[in-house]
Amino acid sequence: MDYVLIKNGKIVVDGELQNKDVLIGNDKLIDIDDTINRPEPETPVIDASGKFLLPGAIDTNIFFSELINQDDAALKRFNQAQISCGTTTVIEPVFPQMSFSYKEELYRKKQLKYGINADYGYHLSINDWEVLLDADIEFCYAHEGVASFYLKWPVKPDEHMVLKKLLKVAAKDSTPVLIDMHKPGESVLWYESNSAVYSETIANHIRQLELILKLAIETGCIICIQSVCFKEELELIEKYAGLGKVYAELMFPFHIADSDRIAVDDRSVYSGFPVVEELNLLSEETIWRCLKQQNFFVARPMSKLFAYGVLKDSQVDNRPDEYFLIKHLLSVLFTWGVTTGKMTFAELTDLVACRTAKFMGLFPQKGVIRSGSDADVVIWNPDFKRNLYCHLPGMQEKDKNFFQLEGRVEFVFVKGCMVYNGESFSDDVVKGRYLYRSPYL
Repeated sequence: MDYVLIKNGKIVVDGELQNKDVLIGNDKLIDIDDTINRPEPETPVIDASGKFLLPGAIDTNIFFSELINQDDAALKRFNQAQISCGTTTVIEPVFPQMSFSYKEELYRKKQLKYGINADYGYHLSINDWEVLLDADIEFCYAHEGVASFYLKWPVKPDEHMVLKKLLKVAAKDSTPVLIDMHKPGESVLWYESNSAVYSETIANHIRQLELILKLAIETGCIICIQSVCFKEELELIEKYAGLGKVYAELMFPFHIADSDRIAVDDRSVYSGFPVVEELNLLSEETIWRCLKQQNFFVARPMSKLFAYGVLKDSQVDNRPDEYFLIKHLLSVLFTWGVTTGKMTFAELTDLVACRTAKFMGLFPQKGVIRSGSDADVVIWNPDFKRNLYCHLPGMQEKDKNFFQLEGRVEFVFVKGCMVYNGESFSDDVVKGRYLYRSPYL
């Protein structure tokens, strides 16, 4: 057996940080104890004194096949960005692309050789297939290991009855549905016109959000509203959360260095849609309050962040590319949350790994450092000072509160293989595998 022994690291045990040794054997964690002796004379030993160990993070919604099929350089940037953020699992929506049969599309995607380090899974989109019946939802879970679904909302009123039936079936198996809400001004929808004024668009957006929340409560379905940015959205979500199983991903709006100057416009959240005057961005205080609760997640920054292309080739690793904010998200959360006392490291671990693993049907295979779990381990150095500064967007220069980024990923193991050692990436030592998932715990 191939062993790796990590000594003296701090891990989260029952919500508290404790000093433990961790023994990796092949692709699993095989022992966690106060003291573990080297099982073989040649076993590699890493001294993690003063450092934290956390389970690999989970990116719950990223279009990785679209991003990595560009070229080898794009694949390399994707792998390195995910590893830099401590991410070892990614999940992607499946839409009709080559076929309007979901079975054919799932089969096609499973045959693809992605070449990504992270293990991966799928959400099945509920929209746009030729046929999607109650039995298909059950088939996807039972035979394909698809344990979450994806819905672009709103849909036309004449599709509500079909959707309601599908949500009832998802509820029966405790299968969560991720809701991708169209944002005001993002595109022209069936209920809008090109001449619609912002106030009409906003009213429709809020009304549609309330409709899907009511539908979820009525059917008993577990839903997660994605990329929540506005106070008005959150107020509705919190209103209905007490009536059913309602979750939300909050966008943590931040910029690093000059990334705000090359965003889509100077009034944009980094996802790129315009901030309209009638809606209010979530405050920093509100975001921290919510992220300490179990029904909130942090949304990953979108890739392809810039209006005029990205810088692909650089001798300086810190120069922006399309994954610039993804790379540094963990450092931002650590700097802005843990070092300022807004969040403990145990709460950060729960937010990026344990909580998401449970929601996505991956716990305890993922999301925890425990004997028998996958050996996806991140060693985090809390004392590292970066030469990068983050701040909230949309603020005048004199009002900005800059934070120097602290902490960094120093080692990453994916299924027991070291893919990053603090200096270099080893993209070719391990390839991700398809994950069969169980329903939400």
